[in-house]
Amino acid sequence: MHTYQPLWPQDRSDWEPPSLAGFTFRSADDIGAYAALDALNTWYTYPHIWHLTDDGRFNCCSKGSSLDSVTRFAAHPEHLLECRWTDVEPECPDNWVILEPRHPRLADRYDVTEDDARAFVQLRRGLHDFGISLLDVVIFDQEFHWWSLHELTSGTTVWPTAPKRSRPRH
Repeated sequence: MHTYQPLWPQDRSDWEPPSLAGFTFRSADDIGAYAALDALNTWYTYPHIWHLTDDGRFNCCSKGSSLDSVTRFAAHPEHLLECRWTDVEPECPDNWVILEPRHPRLADRYDVTEDDARAFVQLRRGLHDFGISLLDVVIFDQEFHWWSLHELTSGTTVWPTAPKRSRPRH
């Protein structure tokens, strides 16, 4: 578990975080550093799936539902692929990071457990079959903590360089 200090002003409803375009993401630490600038990470009730370029730049994203979690995605990785079935520009890259918020009102899903780590490994394998490199699932809670499932399964927050590969269009 890691902790970040919120860097957004508590008294300004008009404040917006800096643009994702100005950041490079090569590790869960980079995600944690950005989370300190974005108050929405603690408010979201649904996961975001960030699609990163080969050099770690944010390209686009998709969203899950409030019921989604790494374990639910692992059971049905194909549910994450709707963004692949439409032609969009720029094309959706193959390097994905899932940002999953956890809220205490969902007590059965609040704590990060070994089941999450197992689901991450299963989801990573399942998405690989579709040509996607799942770099990490980063979980946030409302007390400004974050966990990297890649770190829990590999011992490091730094992501492996994703191989470039052609991917099938569905």
